[in-house]
Amino acid sequence: MNLIMKTDPPFTDNVYFEDFAMGDRFAYGAYEMQRDDMLAFARQFDPEPFHLDAAAAKAMGWPDLIASGPHVCAVWRRLSKDAFAATDAFVSPGWGEINWLMPVVVGYVLSVQSEVTALRPLKSRPELGYLEFNNEIRNQHGELTTTINTKWFIHRRNKN
Repeated sequence: MNLIMKTDPPFTDNVYFEDFAMGDRFAYGAYEMQRDDMLAFARQFDPEPFHLDAAAAKAMGWPDLIASGPHVCAVWRRLSKDAFAATDAFVSPGWGEINWLMPVVVGYVLSVQSEVTALRPLKSRPELGYLEFNNEIRNQHGELTTTINTKWFIHRRNKN
C-alpha cells in the first residue's frame, strides 16, 4: 500500500488505470469553508434554517452556521478534480454511500484522504478500467466530517 501525502496534485504526468494499485492512499486539498459561500449554496440548493442562519444553527446546538452536506460533497469534487487533473478519466458511473459524520462549520479547512478499494479492467470496454475510492473528508483538526465512496472509469494505457 502506498500513501502519497501531498497538498499539490499527486500526479503531474498523464495517469492511466495501470498507475493505480489496490490500497493506494492519496492525501490532498485545503479548502476553507467561508460563510458567504455556504449561504449562497444553501439559498440555491438546500434552504434549511441551520444552513441559512447562524442563530438557528446555534439554537439546535451547533457552534455556528453549518454547511449543507451536498456543499461538502461539491467541495470534495473540486478538490479531487484538482488533485487528479492529470488522470485520463472517462466518466464516473456514480457515487456510493455518503455519510455526514459531523457538521462542517464556518472556517473549517477541509482536506481529503482517498484510498483505492476496487480496481479492475472492464470486459465490456477494454480501453477502460474501473476504479473505486473511499474518501475521507477531514477538518483542520483531523476530525472526520464526511465519507463518500466514488467510482471512476479511467482509460487504460494497455488495452490488452
